[in-house]
Amino acid sequence: MKKIFFVFGVLSCVASNAAFASVEQYVAAVENISAQYKQDTRNFFNGLNSQQTSFSVQQQTQFCGIVGNYVAQLYQAVDQNRESLDRQYRQMSKQDVINQVMSSKEMLILKKYNIQCDLK
Repeated sequence: MKKIFFVFGVLSCVASNAAFASVEQYVAAVENISAQYKQDTRNFFNGLNSQQTSFSVQQQTQFCGIVGNYVAQLYQAVDQNRESLDRQYRQMSKQDVINQVMSSKEMLILKKYNIQCDLK
């Protein structure tokens, strides 16, 4: 009987460690994705004229590409680690990720540039 409890205990520890490792992988992935996004947007904005009040078509396409890549990578991280996430995040759709990114403080600040990214 003690052996059964011991085996069950070991198996539950292994299962919880695997879930914990997956959450750690998710957090690390999101941190890496966010760092790359910040670098990409910093490079983009450093290339703009400081007096500019709107984006050209080419600049909007480039910026929307950066944001689209960010959304795609975030969703991929969610999708790959879905089983390890809290229940509220397990059901996240790509549209949920898009909504969160587009309603972020950074994107709201950019409203003055009239950015219209069609993310799907």
